[in-house]
Amino acid sequence: MVRPATSDELLERAREAAGMRNVREAIRDITLHALCSRSLTAGHVAVVARTVGEGIRSCEVPPTAPVRETRHGAWAGLEEAVGQALQAIESAARQFSEGRGSLTSTERDEALAEFADLERSLGEGWEPPQAMPAPLRARIATVSALLTRTETGEPAPPGAQEGAHVAGDSLSRAASGALRALSGTIGDH
Repeated sequence: MVRPATSDELLERAREAAGMRNVREAIRDITLHALCSRSLTAGHVAVVARTVGEGIRSCEVPPTAPVRETRHGAWAGLEEAVGQALQAIESAARQFSEGRGSLTSTERDEALAEFADLERSLGEGWEPPQAMPAPLRARIATVSALLTRTETGEPAPPGAQEGAHVAGDSLSRAASGALRALSGTIGDH
């Protein structure tokens, strides 16, 4: 796993990248690095996307045509990275829906609630507001549908609290591995 960046470090990196010449790739790489730094969950995707988006929005830049294009490129880089993360989660959810893993009903319900929150959070935080790209909405809907079809296993027996989220952790680990495969090896920044 790569070294996780604090929210302040991520925000600063996003601000710096938003002013770079190759802004799309810079924002994508910063976002992917942050997404790979922890287990890949909908909550983690939401926090990273919100923080990078805040960094993009907070750049003090004049409203000229080249700057608008640069800002557009920054949002495109964020969209690309979030899209890869959602594709990785979709791949993991597909494995679980095909019976290659199981979740308890509570874990499945929690995951579905996280994805509903993710859609709301991304919609509120995207630029312009409420304009989250359709491909991201479609991926979120696909993951939710796959999770809904996932068979649930028996809940952990009482007293097994320590291992209670093993299946949920398995889903997150599978998604993290899929993201690393999709994005290539992300080095430690």
